[in-house]
Amino acid sequence: MYLKTADYIKKYNVVLKKSLGQNFLSNDKYAEKIAGLSQLNQNDTVLEIGAGAGTLTLALAQTAATVYAIEIDERLRPILIERLSAFPNVHIIFSDFLSLDISFLPEGYKCVSNIPYYITAPILKKLLFTSFSTLTIMMQKEVGERLLEKPGSSNRGFLSVVLQTLANVEKVLLVPKSAFVPNPDVDSIVLKITRRERNSLSFSELESFWTFVSNCFSQKRKTIYNNIRTFVTDKIVLENLLKDSNVRPTARPEELTEEEFIALWKAWRDVEES
Repeated sequence: MYLKTADYIKKYNVVLKKSLGQNFLSNDKYAEKIAGLSQLNQNDTVLEIGAGAGTLTLALAQTAATVYAIEIDERLRPILIERLSAFPNVHIIFSDFLSLDISFLPEGYKCVSNIPYYITAPILKKLLFTSFSTLTIMMQKEVGERLLEKPGSSNRGFLSVVLQTLANVEKVLLVPKSAFVPNPDVDSIVLKITRRERNSLSFSELESFWTFVSNCFSQKRKTIYNNIRTFVTDKIVLENLLKDSNVRPTARPEELTEEEFIALWKAWRDVEES
């Protein structure tokens, strides 16, 4: 007998926890669409963060890729075992992803996940500091739209800048709240994030760039000059930084392009290291 995701949750008497952001994808067609958009084959290694009740995990398993599905909630073990025991290519790891050592993943791995909305930024940061090739990630629609914002948008934030510096970010699918159990308050969006060689940074450079851009957005309503003034106190040095980078002192941080941020960061780093 075919069981839906809601049936498995009821069968094993699992009460979903809001504290873990447990809104599970339950629509098989959307799971298959997401797996298809990820363009997986038997040679791929896939990371899934938050296996939940296994709806997306099952769709990933059927691609024949090697799947590492991470799940924090041990109560879901019997559901995942029942749904996925027929797939030797699936490895379920019960752990908190944010504290898990994922150095076992090969270079060029792919991540396909419906990530818990309340920890989107920490998850993205951890992933960006790995050698992924693509991230196909479902998240809250409003959050995803902010990550897509281009220079000049008031909704553009530091994470939008860092992400678009390192990767090509595109919207590939909208998923209605009716596709989840229980239904969340908002719809979801699936972004495909593809690493690019242009602006490639080492992990130590990325750490420095991440901090620099974050500091540049510390007072978003203020100009880039006033933001950088909080950590570059010498006025002449600051004016030279902006001049050498061809950045207007009166520009707000959300108006700057990724290229301008890279130039500004490199100029600042040179001063710091001199």
